[in-house]
Amino acid sequence: MPKGFTPPRTVYRLDFEGTELEGLEVRMRGGKLAQAFDTVQLVGITEANATAEDAKLALDQYKDLADHIISWNLEDEDGQSVTPDLEGLKTQELRHIRMIAAAWQRAQVDVPGPLPSESSSTSTPDLLMIPMESIPASLAS
Repeated sequence: MPKGFTPPRTVYRLDFEGTELEGLEVRMRGGKLAQAFDTVQLVGITEANATAEDAKLALDQYKDLADHIISWNLEDEDGQSVTPDLEGLKTQELRHIRMIAAAWQRAQVDVPGPLPSESSSTSTPDLLMIPMESIPASLAS
């Protein structure tokens, strides 16, 4: 029986280039698939159409968002560091928190681009060297 595998946790550095939050550096742990879907819902909730259920979902998602923050360089108006947790989130403008949530969601679903053209790999991999095993006929159908 093959040995089990636990994939490493992914850390994302959120990109705010070209936005009003340019200069903000946020590192976050990757979330699970359900959290990515919930974050999409969170970003779409507006005050005009929010229900009590939406408010509960938003609160749960803000807690989840805060739980995934590893670090940030966020400061308050007095130049004091804002803690990277739910209490720190509560001190920020809602639209900025939504921008962080949207950047986190994008980071988790974006597919990395191709390697730069100056990549040192110039040879095509030898496909015959890839380890493979045959599937028993009983499982192939």
